[in-house]
Amino acid sequence: MATTRRQSSRNRGARGARGRGKGPEGFILSIQDGRHRGEEYHFETEATIGRTDENSIVLIDDSISRNHCRVWGKRGVFLVEDTGSSNGTRLNGKVLTEPEVLKDGDYITPGVVNIMFQNLDIDAAGEVTSVINLTEKQKENLDFETPDVSIREQFEKVWATPKGKVAVVAVCGIVLLLFYMAMSKIIGSGPSKRRVIPDQSNAIVEYRENNWESFLSNSFGHCGACVPSHNSAVKISFNIPIANTRAVLTYAAGMIEKDKEVEILLNGKRIQYAEWAPPTRPKYNYMIDVYTAAKKNPKIELKVGENILEFRNLYNSSDRLKKGNPVEWWIVFYVRIKTTALPKSNIPEAEKNYSNAKQAFENRELNPNNYRNAMDKFFRVIDLLELAKLEDPAMARFNAMYKDSVRTINILNRELDSYFRNCRATIIEASRFTDEKQKKAAIHKLREELKRFPEGDLRKKKLDLDIKDTLL
Repeated sequence: MATTRRQSSRNRGARGARGRGKGPEGFILSIQDGRHRGEEYHFETEATIGRTDENSIVLIDDSISRNHCRVWGKRGVFLVEDTGSSNGTRLNGKVLTEPEVLKDGDYITPGVVNIMFQNLDIDAAGEVTSVINLTEKQKENLDFETPDVSIREQFEKVWATPKGKVAVVAVCGIVLLLFYMAMSKIIGSGPSKRRVIPDQSNAIVEYRENNWESFLSNSFGHCGACVPSHNSAVKISFNIPIANTRAVLTYAAGMIEKDKEVEILLNGKRIQYAEWAPPTRPKYNYMIDVYTAAKKNPKIELKVGENILEFRNLYNSSDRLKKGNPVEWWIVFYVRIKTTALPKSNIPEAEKNYSNAKQAFENRELNPNNYRNAMDKFFRVIDLLELAKLEDPAMARFNAMYKDSVRTINILNRELDSYFRNCRATIIEASRFTDEKQKKAAIHKLREELKRFPEGDLRKKKLDLDIKDTLL
């Protein structure tokens, strides 16, 4: 049984002085950040944390698994353990690999959400964690009182029921299978080897536009789920087949929360710094027109043939790490480098597309398809005008048309980001529905919302995957 209340100022010293057996027993978990910041939960013996309703604490966050971690114990001795989550759980910044003892004031971090642990029985628990192993006294405190029953009596009790017989036979079969596998490994294999996954910062990953969807399964960076790890850099090679080819980079990122932490380079020259991507809200459609960046800056070269695009984490440089600085977590994923051969400038066609794009933009709220149509046609206008001599005074009107198309694409992207967040919230809410009609109605509504996004848009791809994984 858990009680919930909003965080309030409290004298922790006075709370500890109450001593054992006075006031409430158990522990308090206080959420320190994210959308649940300030919420407090009181438990007596056990709490589970995850994304689904069967948990004691439900956290709506991308980094949280369905069943992420649990806190449990009794008599002032409590432990925390990860329950097979995707992004891991940390205690005071250290990744949990086994259950560890909690002390008053510890910080538990499932995914990227910080939770403070407060022990209501400080006399039994001591100060902030200094050891991670149970003492003999703590082990005694955790022992549950059970009657002294011999192994033979327990076996006879289980064997007396039909289900018990099946369970015993199944367990014996599993034990025999494991024994056989262990013996086969000992007899048939040579010396055991430990697999070590090296840092892949200097490795070059090949990107192919004709197989871009398979590339979305790759994630890069340094984090609990990043295998292999790219501590300081991600290098991606891509090909430009002919001159005058536009290359647009889109990517998702997370855990980039420091000023100028990650820079993006093309063939060794910086294009720009990666935008801020907080741990609790990764963004799924950062967009950089690499062709335009190279056109504006003569130091940046987009060449025919192989090009190397690089994400470089400046906080994880070898010099900083040698000085004892910790490795910063960061992640880049859903990378796409879309290449489009630019057509010859065509002013009449550009005007026609611009007119249709403006009309779709102005009526975008009437039909979700208008978002996609407006975006596609504005991009077409830019391509049709890219090779025209827009700096010529006689081309001033078309130069304004080009700039307005770029500006409007940015507006549409911001609005689609908002729809994307709303859709993800709807998916999480619909995952709790027990009524199939409600769930089907939610899926239908989501499918309609997806019509707003252009084909190949990473946000649409992410929503498609979330619907399949969560609702179907």
